[in-house]
Amino acid sequence: MARRALYREYRPETFREVIGQDHITTILKNQVREGKLSHAYLFCGSRGTGKTTSAKILARAVNCLTPEDGEPCMKCEACRLAMAGSADVIEIDAASNNGVDNVRSLIEQAQFAPLELRYRVFIIDEVHMLSTAAFNALLKTLEEPPAHVLFILATTEPQKLPATIVSRCQRFDFHRLSIAHIIANLTAVLKKAGASIDPNGLRLIARAADGGMRDALSLADQCLSFAGNNVSEQDVYDALGTVSGAMLEQTADALLTGNAQNAVRALDTVVGSGRDLGVFLGDLARHFRALLLSKTCGDCADLLDCTDDQMQRYLKAAKGADEARILYALEQILKVQSTLKLFSAPRIPIEAAFIRITKPVDDRSFAALESRVAALEQRPAAPAAEKRAEAAKEPEYDEPPMLEAPPEQAPIDLPWDEPESERASAPAAKPKSAAAPQPEAEPASAPERVQKPAEHAAPGDAEAIWAKAKAKIMEMNPMVYMYAKDTRGAALNGDVLVVEFPASQESKLNGLNAARNLKIAKDAIETVRPGTELSFRLAALLNENEEKLKELFGSSLTIK
Repeated sequence: MARRALYREYRPETFREVIGQDHITTILKNQVREGKLSHAYLFCGSRGTGKTTSAKILARAVNCLTPEDGEPCMKCEACRLAMAGSADVIEIDAASNNGVDNVRSLIEQAQFAPLELRYRVFIIDEVHMLSTAAFNALLKTLEEPPAHVLFILATTEPQKLPATIVSRCQRFDFHRLSIAHIIANLTAVLKKAGASIDPNGLRLIARAADGGMRDALSLADQCLSFAGNNVSEQDVYDALGTVSGAMLEQTADALLTGNAQNAVRALDTVVGSGRDLGVFLGDLARHFRALLLSKTCGDCADLLDCTDDQMQRYLKAAKGADEARILYALEQILKVQSTLKLFSAPRIPIEAAFIRITKPVDDRSFAALESRVAALEQRPAAPAAEKRAEAAKEPEYDEPPMLEAPPEQAPIDLPWDEPESERASAPAAKPKSAAAPQPEAEPASAPERVQKPAEHAAPGDAEAIWAKAKAKIMEMNPMVYMYAKDTRGAALNGDVLVVEFPASQESKLNGLNAARNLKIAKDAIETVRPGTELSFRLAALLNENEEKLKELFGSSLTIK
């Protein structure tokens, strides 16, 4: 006799053997025990969650001659007939019998009394595949079937069913099975089959099954065929075509630390081992999801369905990375995963995505800018002596800026012929521009050089000065502009421009105060209004109503 697959050989035969669906099996057992059956049931849920199995158990239970607490006894003649395939339990595949003629034939069969059992049960699988005409033909019989007929409809896509069909049935939604439920059932089935799989291998199979028990049993069957009755963790990796957790951690670390060479070499190792690149990207996306949730929620083993040891590794890896960089990497991986099937050489777009993640300098999206800002914020602060040395020279970057700063305007030497004593009393030259007249400057003691005032702002308009300064910062270095763009207001105190940050933007204030970033901001304000110093401060926390008003009306609102 040919060998049967595990999911067929060890299919549950009673409601108590159906795992993870207690909210459904309890109701069905109560209805059978009390004799309060519905004429039509609708079982909804993803694949492999027990819809068809529960339908068969219900068909046996309603026909059982001696039910035990709502369960079929599995001993009486009716149970044996139902198990053997009675003519009164009719299974129909609506995917291949979806026409109106098929439904008419079903309706004709429903008019005849059962041949062997108490009820004639029609199990219609994938019922959403019926045509519109077939649904319309079924409506009347489904609403008022003969007393000896029971309909059980099963579907993975209930949203495709007409509301008129759903309203005539008792609907039950089958849940996806948890990893713990799948591991427990796999262990029991393997014990009955006389085989064993390493516990870590069982967890890998349960994750790959994605909530479906049938998928888990099929994968376990595949592993047993690959390695015999004793399957190790590595055998599961080889049979499923997935990569180890250590390789995923190594690849993720290279991507988050900006090491493009290690990331590309890790991909080469995956390709060389013959792994499926689509499966690899899926595993890597799940790994980055785990890092993102660990960074956001802390210890969340219940969300990730992982062991405590694995949770600690996720927390350790997430601690050294910024949330923006993790999110950017995850977005890039999902983007290339969705288009992978379009490429004849899938390795190339994955390599390009890895390099883009490690070096987002050429990506001008907002997510890439956030990732680069996060990388700069994570750099250790330099000692005070080094900061002073860096402030005296041009800023250096590990990565080239997106836009080069324009060359500084060379100062204009005025050809003074008078002696220095007369030069001090000479009035300052007025700009030859069409802009509004500037206030007359006070005489200087030794005005040897004067800069071109074409970009000067009105001295009293602090907001306008800071707006022009931010525009200059954007031209000089967009990265620094990311720190400066979210200020709340500015005030001019003599030659000092005081810029105020909201209380929630303390990290950006600290970033702008860094030596290299502060020099760029000072150069920008010097271009807009020479001789003006910059001072940053954090706004005091406002009460809740004032904060809402600030959000609505912006920094132009003055609260007294």
